[in-house]
Amino acid sequence: MTDRPEDFIVRFQGRIRKGSEVLDIGCGRGRHALFLARAGCQVLAMDRSTEKLAVLEAQARDAGLALTTIEANVESMSLIPNQVDVIVNTLFLYRPLFVEYSRALRPGGLLFFRTFTAHNLEVLGHQRPGPEYLLSPGELRDSFPDLKVDFYDESVSEGRAMATLVASREETVTEYRDNIGVGQNGDDHASKQA
Repeated sequence: MTDRPEDFIVRFQGRIRKGSEVLDIGCGRGRHALFLARAGCQVLAMDRSTEKLAVLEAQARDAGLALTTIEANVESMSLIPNQVDVIVNTLFLYRPLFVEYSRALRPGGLLFFRTFTAHNLEVLGHQRPGPEYLLSPGELRDSFPDLKVDFYDESVSEGRAMATLVASREETVTEYRDNIGVGQNGDDHASKQA
């Protein structure tokens, strides 16, 4: 495993505003958390491994980066609605979190998701991760009906069969109506002559 961030996160980094609140789920040693903290984001990195989080904290400290880590079993958590601007989920799959991700993103928020597909086992013969942690064809793309799919790919690269998704929550559009000159029945009084 490399310490470089996944290519699709680098590719779409320009869509992440400086100061964005980022949640990195199952962050491991934190390659994405570090990358986004360097880009000026406020990062909350979560993992169940205290050892991996200790490595991440040391790297952040050595680089002078501020980020927050939380040891948590993400499989037993729920997220607060409209809480974060960006969610990163790579090489981790727990399907019940899909609906949580959609709710947790603020309007205009982004989801970056990449994990293994069933081709990993069926075509490439890899035994890990197990079948319950593999996506079926098109599953990732279809799992976020409340989000707009900005990028989707299923492919084999570097000996890994992966599904990659970048999706966004639509900006909330507030309807505004100027009531000056509009009567109770909708008549435009400004255009009528007395």
